[in-house]
Amino acid sequence: MAERNEHSFRMVNQSLGQQPTLGPIPANLLAPSGIILVFTYCLTQIILQLSFAVFMVISAWGISSWWIVVGEKTWKFTNKFVTVPDWKRGHIRYKRCLNHYDD
Repeated sequence: MAERNEHSFRMVNQSLGQQPTLGPIPANLLAPSGIILVFTYCLTQIILQLSFAVFMVISAWGISSWWIVVGEKTWKFTNKFVTVPDWKRGHIRYKRCLNHYDD
């Protein structure tokens, strides 16, 4: 039986700390890619009634363009479009909810 040395390493999961992927496609690009596929399908097949090859070319162009623009860190691009809350000071006259009458 092998002795455990206090300097020995433990086996850990190799995927810890890595970004999840589905093959070569990062997981954070799956939802935008699906939206692009649905949009291009509706545009090419339903509205314009073009061939399936045209659908594949346009969808590949759209997905690759999104991938190039956004890159690995999607939040850096998409957070630019989130509106920041606008805080203002307001002065409202105090009004009681219940009236207390002194009799």
